[in-house]
Parts: sequence; structure tokens; C-alpha cells
Amino acid sequence: MEGLAAFIIITLMIIIVPGPDFFVVMKNSITSGKGNGAMAALGITSGHVVYSLLAVFGIIFILANMYYVFVTIKILGAIYLIYLGIRSIISARQSMNFSTSQLKAQRITYLSSYRQGFFSTILNPKALLYYISILPQFLSTGEAVTSQIAILTAIVTTVILLWFIFCVYIFQYIKLLFTNRKIKAIFDYTVGAILIGLSLNLLLSKSS
Repeated sequence: MEGLAAFIIITLMIIIVPGPDFFVVMKNSITSGKGNGAMAALGITSGHVVYSLLAVFGIIFILANMYYVFVTIKILGAIYLIYLGIRSIISARQSMNFSTSQLKAQRITYLSSYRQGFFSTILNPKALLYYISILPQFLSTGEAVTSQIAILTAIVTTVILLWFIFCVYIFQYIKLLFTNRKIKAIFDYTVGAILIGLSLNLLLSKSS
């Protein structure tokens, strides 16, 4: 196993590019607080743990050769992103007619934030593609493959968790901007539109 530094840098570069996971963490952190943001980050990490375990046991490479698995994940992922996008837009409309009691009612549970993070990852075929395209590039044929995969996937999940926890921390500094209900509504509309746009991009992509 060679090039650990390169592997970490490439992994970091991939997750830094804003995608569904990023916007799920951002939305939860800004509108519901750092606890919800952290739970969304934990959900994302859990999704990668599942893929990591599938990679360690070799199951992920079997699934990669099943076309209908990719198609199913792609469709379900797109539907879920559309669902999150519509929820964000509904939240934006509610923000324009808010009261203190309504605002409290809009706060979501930690479990809900966790689920959003988990499903945004587990239903993202690009996450699956990472484990069957990027990860194998750093395996050495002369060593135990299972051990190498276990080490690399442990690094992946650690890097992902640390990155999104860092994002949660940063989002707290811009959270004050969203105490203005009009700005919050614009933010919710924007995130909703981006998530729906990402879902359409997912459906139209040829990665499967």
C-alpha cells in the first residue's frame, strides 16, 4: 500500500467539492444548530462506514457489476434529494410567516438530521463509485488486500467526519446572518433549488 498522503489529499479534494452531503450539513447546522449539523455529519460518516464494510468484505465489487443496483441507487437518491429540496422550499415559505412558536416547531430532531445525512450518502451512487474506482488505485498486490482496504476505508471515514465537523464549526459563524427571516427564506429557497438541481444531475449523469 503506497501513497497514503496522496490518497488522503485526493479524498479530501473530492469531499470538499459541494454536493448533497455538504448542503445537508449546511442546512441542518444553520437552521437547527450545531448539534443537528453534527448529527448530519455522523449520518454521512455512517453511510460511508456501510460502504467501507461492503468494500472490506468484497461485496461492493460484486454490486458494482450489477447494473440494476446502480440504477436503483441513482433513482432512489434523486427522489430523496428532491424530497429534501421540496422540504427546504416549504421551510422558506414558512419563514416568511413566522412567529417564535412556529420557529421552534420547525426545529428538527437529532435523529432526523442523522437520517438525512445517512440517506444522502447511502443513496448517492457517486459514493459507491468512489470505493470501486478511487480506492483500488492505492492497493498493493504484494500485501493482504483486505487489510489494506480496511486501513484505507478507516482513513476515508475519519477524514470525512473531521471535514464535516469542521464545516459545522464554520457554519456557526455565519449563522447570525440567518436570524433575518428574509435571508433565511432566500437561503432555504436556494438550498432547495440546489438539491433539486443535484437530483436532476444525478438522474441525467452517465456514471452508472
